[in-house]
Amino acid sequence: MCDRGYRRVFESCVAVSVPAHAYLDDSGDRWRCERGYRAREDSCEGIEIPEHGYLTRAGDTWRCGRGFTEQGEACVAVEVPANGYLDSSGSGWECERGFEEKGDRACVPLRVPVNAHLDYSGNRWACDSGYQRKGAACSPAYKAR
Repeated sequence: MCDRGYRRVFESCVAVSVPAHAYLDDSGDRWRCERGYRAREDSCEGIEIPEHGYLTRAGDTWRCGRGFTEQGEACVAVEVPANGYLDSSGSGWECERGFEEKGDRACVPLRVPVNAHLDYSGNRWACDSGYQRKGAACSPAYKAR
């Protein structure tokens, strides 16, 4: 067994060469890059974090902050259309209740037919009790005799 800072190579112990911005890991026979750096061959390369970005918990990559989305090596603002809002991830958008997505850039009013109501999602409709869906309308579920 080799001392800390050395690793076994065949029958001998060889010193671990620790590059700048690195440290010996818990095992003592390998190195890891410091937070904000990532391994690149036998060295540690600094991570460039774009404006509106942040270093992830692991410290070896970045993500965009809420309201921004990754585009190449940059964080660009999410363009939320009228009657829309940022989704729970913060990197996309959804339409407000009573509106539906049209194309990929607009929220338009949802057309709710007679004898129907907005469903629980608020972005679709369902027929009222006693009615059934027939295309884009609600018809009586049964006919009186």
